[in-house]
Amino acid sequence: MQKKKTVGSSCKPLITDEQTLTSVIQGSPIPTFVIDREHCVLYWNQALEELSKISAVQIMGTNQHWRAFYGKERPCMADLLVDGQSDKIPEWYEGKCSRSKLIDEAFEATDFFPDLGKTGRWLRFTAATIRNQQGHIVGAIETLEDITDQKLAEEALKVSERQLYDILEASPIPAFVIDGEHQVIFWNRALEELSDIRDADIIGTDQHWRAFYASKRPCMADLIIDGKLEEISKWYAEKGSKSKLIEDAYEATDFFPELGDGGKWLRFTAAAIRNSSGHLIGAVETLEDITDRMTAEESLREHERRLESIIQGSPIPTFVIGKDHSVLYWNKALEELTRIRAEEMIGTRNHWRAFYSEPRPCMADLLVDATLKEISQWYRGKYSKSKLIERSYEVIDFFPELGDSGRWLRFTAAAIRDSRGDMVGAVETLEDISERKRSEIALQKAHDELEQRVEERTMDLLQFSESLKTEIVERKEAEKKLRKRERELKIKSSNLQEVNTAMKVLLDQREKDRREVEEMVLNNVKELLLPYLEKLKKTKLADLQLAHIRVIETNLDNIISPFLRNLHSKYLNLTPKETRVATLVKEGHTTKDIAELLGMSVAAVEFHRNNIRRKLGICNKKANLISHLASFL
Repeated sequence: MQKKKTVGSSCKPLITDEQTLTSVIQGSPIPTFVIDREHCVLYWNQALEELSKISAVQIMGTNQHWRAFYGKERPCMADLLVDGQSDKIPEWYEGKCSRSKLIDEAFEATDFFPDLGKTGRWLRFTAATIRNQQGHIVGAIETLEDITDQKLAEEALKVSERQLYDILEASPIPAFVIDGEHQVIFWNRALEELSDIRDADIIGTDQHWRAFYASKRPCMADLIIDGKLEEISKWYAEKGSKSKLIEDAYEATDFFPELGDGGKWLRFTAAAIRNSSGHLIGAVETLEDITDRMTAEESLREHERRLESIIQGSPIPTFVIGKDHSVLYWNKALEELTRIRAEEMIGTRNHWRAFYSEPRPCMADLLVDATLKEISQWYRGKYSKSKLIERSYEVIDFFPELGDSGRWLRFTAAAIRDSRGDMVGAVETLEDISERKRSEIALQKAHDELEQRVEERTMDLLQFSESLKTEIVERKEAEKKLRKRERELKIKSSNLQEVNTAMKVLLDQREKDRREVEEMVLNNVKELLLPYLEKLKKTKLADLQLAHIRVIETNLDNIISPFLRNLHSKYLNLTPKETRVATLVKEGHTTKDIAELLGMSVAAVEFHRNNIRRKLGICNKKANLISHLASFL
């Protein structure tokens, strides 16, 4: 680079026809400066003076033009072009510059200059080389445009768009936006939850219909984009209409079976999106899940139908009036009571005709008008507040116009209020108590007769009371003697208790003596009898003799064991012969062995065995007799 000149150095202009050029540059509203080949400022127009707050006098003929834009010396874009260093422009203006599409050898850039003005300025500037007739570079021109307001407006727009995006994204109302090509450009979180489709899967496509329909078809937003507003009635017959709140918007309510498990009811609104010129650039569609409300409305309608069925099917005469006193319900039981058909009464205010000869309010009318003070005027001495239903009243009255000779009615009227507590009507039920009234009259007559009889009987009771008093005195004396006798019995009881205690001691001693005797018998058998039996068994004896010895041993064992005692205590009805058979069975002897040992036939042993089974309660059972007998040891 050539050495730059400082302030005060002489610079000879190299551009001819200077007067014309000066007029053009100075008169231009675009801030402009021109430098020559030596980087000296040749022109610094008034627009640039206003922008930079540096006068032309201070800057003309110097190379200090950088002072207008930077805090320290550095090349401007025009300097780089003059030096033929256009390739270095991207280094100084990285990411901010580009070649001009209109002028050869010219570059454009946009940058922020913090040293301009009080808070800095955004400038869009263009620098181009100036060549002479021979094509040599003789200087450069740089024009600047203050785009600070535009930049601030763009930034404000970005902030506004960001805020709008954040609002839509955070909105609990499902929403999506499509552009003019039907491409989805926005799909908020609420719609992700409703449709179970992520925004990443849908944005940039025209597949938004998938969230609502099983096959491809236009959504309401698509019809608005295409300007096919007349087709809205085709696709949403009797379901859609033009919005009363938003221009270029339509609303509809429909059921979408593809949404959720069992489908959903949605109320949706689609509106056109236009740019500042009024051109259609897209559409937004918002959706509201009204499934719960629709279900509630259907439940309400079903409840109303059920209520009407209940009222009509009730055996209790009933009518209902609205807030305007017109009859809404007049059930069959009331038709029978009044002989007036429901068709004649519903929709009119003539329900008084059923009960009175001239117009007057019924109890239900007074509740609807909230004129509770008039109840005492019309039903003095006949009404009372219901103990069962709040803000309802009961009346018993005679209606001479009903039936052939009039009727006694008991009727109850109650206000009907909506969920907000506002009065919407009243219901009145009636009960024909004519028979009861006649019964009450007869009962009153019987009551009077009974009172007379009671009075007579009271006199008899007074006389009886005197005799009863005497008897009570006698009974008290008897009770006194009885208590004395009880005390004597208590003393005797105490003496008997002492005797019982002594008897118990004697019985315990007797039991102790019995155990001692048993132990003595046991010891005697073991020491005095069993040893000799053992010696006999070792001598030469016949089989029958040995069998008798075994029987003797068995009987001795039974004598000293608890078997026979247990057997006799529980089954005292066994005969001695059955007891001996049972003992041998318990020892494991067969029927034949028992017959030989006891000297009886096999049939007799079988007879005794069957009797034992029967007496032990195991006859016709699969219980083992040996095991059963062994359990008594």
